[in-house]
Amino acid sequence: MPSPTPGQPLSIRLLYGSALSVQSLDCFAFYTVSPLLFPNRSDFAHPATRFFLRQNATLLFPFILNCWFLRDYHIRRTRVGRVVGRTFALFHASALAMYSWSRWVGGEYVVEPFWLIGGLHGGWALWAIWGLVAS
Repeated sequence: MPSPTPGQPLSIRLLYGSALSVQSLDCFAFYTVSPLLFPNRSDFAHPATRFFLRQNATLLFPFILNCWFLRDYHIRRTRVGRVVGRTFALFHASALAMYSWSRWVGGEYVVEPFWLIGGLHGGWALWAIWGLVAS
């Protein structure tokens, strides 16, 4: 008889739940090129731009849904939980790095409100790292 897996801390369950809820709405906004996230519609006039925006949603939704489905695996005490936690932290840290580079170094497209979006990604990355180290 297999031993029961340790329970996931509530804080980590909230981490995955908050990401699922916010990023599901993001995916909808990406598919529809919603003015809620993209008020300057001229930035998305080219079909290739809309294609890659929608492709981003196509890749994001299964990833975040997978994190949600695997949320019961303890982030530090199970192998699956560690893999999910690490990829979650890496994804959000990478998103923050890309948004920051695009804004300050590359002089490219800037997501707005940058501090809210960057704060969410940075917060989620740090939250996952905390879970991997301390939970």
